[in-house]
Amino acid sequence: MNNLNVQHDIINHLFYIKVKDGTAVLKYDQIDENHLDYISTHVPESAQGLGVGKSLVEHALDYAKERNMMVKPTCPFVKHIVEHSDAYEQIVD
Repeated sequence: MNNLNVQHDIINHLFYIKVKDGTAVLKYDQIDENHLDYISTHVPESAQGLGVGKSLVEHALDYAKERNMMVKPTCPFVKHIVEHSDAYEQIVD
């Protein structure tokens, strides 16, 4: 799924994608000016296995990378994506 519209709600500290049966969400905490903790990812059951979660996580990681921020991958799914991609190793705490 490449044409997903990932939104960033900076006030509530989350990235999200509207899907058929709800909203896929990646929640984070802003540790300080240069550090984000990606704490959880949720994709509605009907959208699981379609690449929604991966797109959401990659968008969030790209957001941090573009801003020279470091990421703590507390969420197991975020950690899995990071461990299987060389693109993000330099931004992971």
